[in-house]
Amino acid sequence: MGLSAGYGEIVITPPPGLDLTGYGFYLDRKGENVLDDLKIRVLYLLDGENKLILASFDLIGFSVEFADDLRVDIANREDIDVKNVLIACTHTHSGPAVQKLRGLGEVDSDYTKGIIEKLRTAVEMAGKDIKDVDVSYHSEIVEPIGFNRRLRKFDPIDPKLNVLIFKGDDRKIYLVNYACHPVVLGRTNSISADWAGRVISNIEKNGGKALFFQGFCGDIDPVTNMNRWGEGTEEDIEFLGYILSKRTFKAERYARHISNPVLKTCEKRIKLPLQVPSEEKLRQEADYWLDIFKDNMNARRFIEDWLEEAESNYERFKNNPYIENVPVQGISIGDVKIIGIPGEVFCEYGLKLKERFSPLFTFGYSNGLTGYIPVKDAYRDRGDYACYQAPKIFNVFPFSQEINDLLLEEATDVLERI
Repeated sequence: MGLSAGYGEIVITPPPGLDLTGYGFYLDRKGENVLDDLKIRVLYLLDGENKLILASFDLIGFSVEFADDLRVDIANREDIDVKNVLIACTHTHSGPAVQKLRGLGEVDSDYTKGIIEKLRTAVEMAGKDIKDVDVSYHSEIVEPIGFNRRLRKFDPIDPKLNVLIFKGDDRKIYLVNYACHPVVLGRTNSISADWAGRVISNIEKNGGKALFFQGFCGDIDPVTNMNRWGEGTEEDIEFLGYILSKRTFKAERYARHISNPVLKTCEKRIKLPLQVPSEEKLRQEADYWLDIFKDNMNARRFIEDWLEEAESNYERFKNNPYIENVPVQGISIGDVKIIGIPGEVFCEYGLKLKERFSPLFTFGYSNGLTGYIPVKDAYRDRGDYACYQAPKIFNVFPFSQEINDLLLEEATDVLERI
């Protein structure tokens, strides 16, 4: 059975003046200058019987609810099952706010409404572009462009660059997957897809089309942040993008042909358990951080806002201590498996799954963004950002440590079904 592939893209760069998201609380970052356009890129695959649509957005992330709306809309328009549509964000922090995240910018409703129409256009373009292709893949360890920011060292990280190549008479489309936060540029007012965007633009300069899918990078930062956090430059993102684009071309030389590229998908909706403290502990938590942040007005405002909403939502979470309806999506393209999870997943989840499934591509920020998904060891540090502070951004309580085994079991189950 052969495979056909089509590609479509559309610019989603916001107009000047919209809030940018990331890098700190209540920064009032407004988009001013554009270093590079933000885009939606769509890969449309057809194996003769099954359709698969993969869309990559140069944005920080969507709520699961908004992602569901996008997926259902496209599935209905293309007459396919929702589980055959995956949307993911590259997680740039130099793009507009598109999800309600405490202290990280106001969402512009006109902009988010426009995303729906633009995704439709990109999918339509890709559908009209369908042509026969051969598909191949390669995974290899590359020199790290990221480090483990929690441990401040180069281990553990996920060192593998994963590449799928769709090649036809007049086309070459690369699907690139690597795990590292695109947070080089820091607290500027520049709009950019960061280093991940430069991977794509460097590939395009050589005549190909490409999509980037972010890996499980919850605890991985770019090397530029090791000694000068948030002070990266456009030259830095160009350099990191150049490294991975060159390694992508190298991967093509060693790529293995997929002889039977049948498309399969599976999706489960799961619920993730939370640690809901007593009301007394909740207040103590707030007092602790208010004291720590006594000289930081933005951080104090963040804690005060969080406490007010946490108290108003307390009974709901106490009676039902879960985040529900969390999609875990599995896809196979012949021998290659893909797992998509809607979170900032720590790299060790991917490393463990890759011990069992190979080749495996890991897509974070897929079909939504529920928050950081840490490993058990991280919870030992009361000050750990991912475990204890980031949940306040998403207006939930910290995940229970049970999540470690639960998510691995659910992801394994999904991958075994495809």
